[in-house]
Parts: sequence; structure tokens; C-alpha cells
Amino acid sequence: MPSSSQPSSSPPETPPHPWTAPGAAPPPPLRDQEEAGARPAGSAAPDAPHGAADAQGGASHPSAASLISPASPTSSASASAARRRVSWRSVVIFGAVAYGLLALCAAPFWVLEGGIAHPLYTLVIGAGMFAPTIASVVVAKLVDRTSWRDAVGLRFRGKWKRILLWAPLAALIMFAINLATAVIMVLRGVPGDLTGSTWAAEISRAMAENGAEMPTAAAVALILGVTFLGMLLTVVPALGEEIGWRGWLWRELKPLGALPAIVLGGAIWSLWHLPITLIGHNYTGEPRWAAVAMFIPACIALNYLFVAITERAGGNPIPSAFAHSVLNSTLGLTLSVVATSDTVASLNWFVDTPLGLIGIVLTAAVAGAIMPRHARPDTGLPGAAAGHGDGEHAPAAPTAGG
Repeated sequence: MPSSSQPSSSPPETPPHPWTAPGAAPPPPLRDQEEAGARPAGSAAPDAPHGAADAQGGASHPSAASLISPASPTSSASASAARRRVSWRSVVIFGAVAYGLLALCAAPFWVLEGGIAHPLYTLVIGAGMFAPTIASVVVAKLVDRTSWRDAVGLRFRGKWKRILLWAPLAALIMFAINLATAVIMVLRGVPGDLTGSTWAAEISRAMAENGAEMPTAAAVALILGVTFLGMLLTVVPALGEEIGWRGWLWRELKPLGALPAIVLGGAIWSLWHLPITLIGHNYTGEPRWAAVAMFIPACIALNYLFVAITERAGGNPIPSAFAHSVLNSTLGLTLSVVATSDTVASLNWFVDTPLGLIGIVLTAAVAGAIMPRHARPDTGLPGAAAGHGDGEHAPAAPTAGG
């Protein structure tokens, strides 16, 4: 730090500068101007004595460099804000590529007999779930010219503990939501059996009819084991979606604020499903226009939950892929556990399922409980205080396409 004492001799008188107002301090030498260029105009140097900025009667003056070159560096806050603008061009290209690839996968089932019941449907649409990942690669590499792994959050240094913690937690949270939805369905009056004994007996009977007679407990354990194995297998295609939606799109929309980003991201995700929703995927037997409309708030709520999980995992989308996988693989199971022969005829798909009103409310409530505060600045969204995200408390690095 420079000394605050007065110098022993006066410096030589400096001729007035042509851009200096009468009575104002002359501008610093050019080298000092360059060194101070990153500071806002009129601010004191970091190691200057207190009060140096307003030594001339309390007024500070812009440097000559700022008058000569209007394009000189602005404040770091302005630069950060400029870097964090949403690149709508990138968003549109991302959506077009993702939608086009899924539509290509779904097209055969619009004409093949059986539609979504066709034996190849699950396999082909499972491949289509990688469309958002492919879209993120296209945008990162060909449009934004940036690191794809950075753009989608697939970084692991310093995040392994959170990833390993939140992957199983995310799976348990999603399973609990699915099961709670089924229980509430029965509590509200839909015929069902909360003990699960009807389901267990039906499992045992079906096994015996197929020549695999075994104790009821063993039959139930077998079904649960197969479901768990299916969940592990479907994590991979679920990650194909999560890399795109929670990895790339959530990051790209973040500058809008958490609430608009979650709502818009969920709506885009919902409409991406149009090629399969229109041929009967989800909300079995319901009018397709109503299924499309209902799926929008369902995806917004699920987007909220999966974003919260992603933020808890330091911005890495792998744990949310576990939640996504459990949603897909246990939705039918949790309904079956409490079902009787009269359940399917009485339930309302728009109310009594994880994609119906009950599931939407439960999902949004859980998401609000686990969403870290740092991920929702100035939005009013509910969220937990603890936890850290992707190191984004400091001024952020450029987002993909920003």
C-alpha cells in the first residue's frame, strides 16, 4: 500500500491536458490508463488510499481513455450480463434437431399396425430419447463453437460425492412420488387395495398359469427385481434426454430467471413428445388433444423436480436421469400395487396418475422442497437453503450459445 504521508517535495507541474476540465486532476499516464481499463470509469485503483477517487472536491472524472475509445472495457457486471443472454437462435436449432429426430423415429408407428403396441415401438422410441443429446452436440459444436461437456454440465471434478448421493436419492424420491400418487388415488375413492395383497395374489396366480409356480413372496420379489433391473437399463436412454433438457436447455434458459426457465423448458420438453403423444403415448384411452394439453403442466412440474435434482448434483444431469428412469419404469408398477379388478375402469388418468393433477401437485411440492436457493435468484420460487450448484455463485462463465 502506498504511504498516506505527504511527499517531501512537490512534483513538477504538469501542463493541462486538452480534455481536462479547469481545476480537475490531469489524466494518468497511458500505461496507468491501460492497467485501470477493466475498472469502471472514475473508480479508484485497488491499492489507492481511501478518498483518492474524490480528492478533487469529492468529484471523480472519467479517464481520457474512456473519452478516446467508447469501446473500452466496461464493468465486469455489464460484461457478465452480456455473456449470459439467451441465444434464441441456439434454442430454436436445438429444438428443431431434437424434434426432427424423434419425429423420424415415431413416423413408422403412425402407419404400422398396432401403433404404440408394436413390438419394435419401445426399442425405436428408446433410441429416439437420445435426440436431445444429439441436438446439444450439434448446437455446442456447430453453432456455439464451445465445449460440449461444459455446455451440458458433464463435469465430475469436485462433484462425485454429490452425484453418488443424489443418483439413488433421486430414484427414491421419484418412486415415492409415484407410490404416493397411487395411494392418494385410493384414498379419494377409486377402488383399490392399499395392502397390496390383491396385487401379490395376482402375481402368484399369473406365475402358476405360466408354469412357474412359487410362493407369493418369491413371486413379488422376482417382479420387483425385474423392475429394478429395467430401471437400471433405462437410465441410459433417460440420460439421453436429461443431457439435452436439464444439461443444455436449462443452462441456456437460466438467464431468464428460474421460474420462466423452468416453465418454458418444461413446455418445450412436453411439445417435443408430440409425435408419440398424438398416437397414444401417455393418458391411455383419453382424447389426444386433452392428453397434449395435460402433458404440458405435467412436464413443467417434472422439469422443476429434475432441475432441482440437477442443481443439487452440482449441475450434472446424471442423477436426474435416475429419477427420469424410475418415472418411466415404475409408473405402471405403483398403480398395479394398489389396484383391484375395478381400478382401471374407475381411475381418471388426468387426476390419479403421476402425470395427472395429483402427481403434478406432489412433484412440484417436492421440487420446491429440494431446490437450492442459489438456483432461483429473484423468482420467488420455494426452495431449500442448503446445497451448492455448479459453482455459479460467482460471475458466470459464458453459457452455451450466450
